[in-house]
Amino acid sequence: MKEHTKFIKSLILVGSLSLLIGCSPSNVTPDPITPDDTVEKTPDTISDLFTLNYGNESSIKNSSEGALIINKTDKFSSDVAKLVVSWGDKDSAFTNYSSLKEFTEMNASDFEVDFAANSLIPMDATKIWVEAFNSSNESLSKGCVGVEEFKQIQTLKYEFQVISDQQVSVGTSAFYNRTVKTFEDIKEISPNSKVIVSNGDIVDEGKAANYDSFNGAFTGVFGENSSQKQLIGIGNHEFIIQSEDGNEASQNNAITSQRFTERLNLWKEKTGNESQYFYEEIEGSYFIFLGTTEIPHTLSGNTRADCTLGDTQLNWLKDTMINAGKTNKPIYLFSHGSLRDTVSGSLSKLNQTWYGYTEDEEAKLRDIIKEYPQTLFFSSHSHWSFESEQPYLIGNDYPSFFNTAAIGYLWEGEGSGRHYNGKDYNNGGAQGLYIDVYDKQVVIKGRQFEATDDARSTYWCSCYQVVLSL
Repeated sequence: MKEHTKFIKSLILVGSLSLLIGCSPSNVTPDPITPDDTVEKTPDTISDLFTLNYGNESSIKNSSEGALIINKTDKFSSDVAKLVVSWGDKDSAFTNYSSLKEFTEMNASDFEVDFAANSLIPMDATKIWVEAFNSSNESLSKGCVGVEEFKQIQTLKYEFQVISDQQVSVGTSAFYNRTVKTFEDIKEISPNSKVIVSNGDIVDEGKAANYDSFNGAFTGVFGENSSQKQLIGIGNHEFIIQSEDGNEASQNNAITSQRFTERLNLWKEKTGNESQYFYEEIEGSYFIFLGTTEIPHTLSGNTRADCTLGDTQLNWLKDTMINAGKTNKPIYLFSHGSLRDTVSGSLSKLNQTWYGYTEDEEAKLRDIIKEYPQTLFFSSHSHWSFESEQPYLIGNDYPSFFNTAAIGYLWEGEGSGRHYNGKDYNNGGAQGLYIDVYDKQVVIKGRQFEATDDARSTYWCSCYQVVLSL
């Protein structure tokens, strides 16, 4: 990223900054642009305190990959205490998106915002806005630079959501309340949602009352006879009773085997699923769910956290992926646990161990999915927030991986982690994903369903806005 930024700066110095053409991770060929695809260019707003220069390097339309350079003018004064960079339209910065970046150290000669490969220019955005504030948080000046020429109008085909880790418990009202807020948000924003995917740990403990509470949250928002479709995967908390002993015993232990069967049957009864691993075809794409065939064991120090696939399920997955690959459509693969070193919570360089499989089974799983680069692999379990390092990993001729965060409560940091934003279980945020499938692209959008401060109630997470070409 630094190399292309240096190139952008050199172009700025000679006054010839223009569109930079590069290669996306997927090496896609840009779609031809027709007049009907274009976005109307509108004048930029000029600030007297700074100039804005934006270079786009992506071969994918609607991707912001590149860099924004903010240069001070001679009118830039010591009154400026903060610069806020945001998405917006021709009129103003968006208030329903978190800021792209905030600068509070004003001694630098210029300021740089890097946009990673496959970062989305939101479909309703046409400008990048920068606003200067003083120490009293009063606006001093603002300006914007257009991104219209890097956009392409798309036709929306369908949309769905992926959420996880609601961990509803009759003893913890905060987790239930966030689940309700999430369903309310989806109902309002996506009334035509094809399906809401809950990727495991919908309950905190495998008790009937918790399932009834979760189902009550759904029907309370959508109604008893709602047509809103829901697909529910399985996690590790469906097998946990927090107060009991011996739940890490081997599969040969009769008590453990009985517990597994009883709790799996309860999950089936309360969710309507016939198996812990299954698939459903929606809009021509396969939605594939993985699930454990044993009660969760200890994995890398995380108690009751792993998923045991077994040879029968792995062979089923191999056959299912073959059929899914024939559709020439995106393949959506849902796993409660992540694979090592894919997304936040699983990064070995940060001593994170919130992944979901033994090394042996992970290797077998990777060997199956590697043949299908159109696979979008959604994983949960860690609760790591979208603001954490590497919330998604875009594959280069390989599947792409997406962290789904959590609804019940969020986590962040290195190692075993800490509460999100210094809060606690009762005051944490709730995050999940909206997926929009267009005629030529898939867009994955991070959403904050409950803020941890009073600044805003819900908003789009600017750090987690992704675009992939079909």
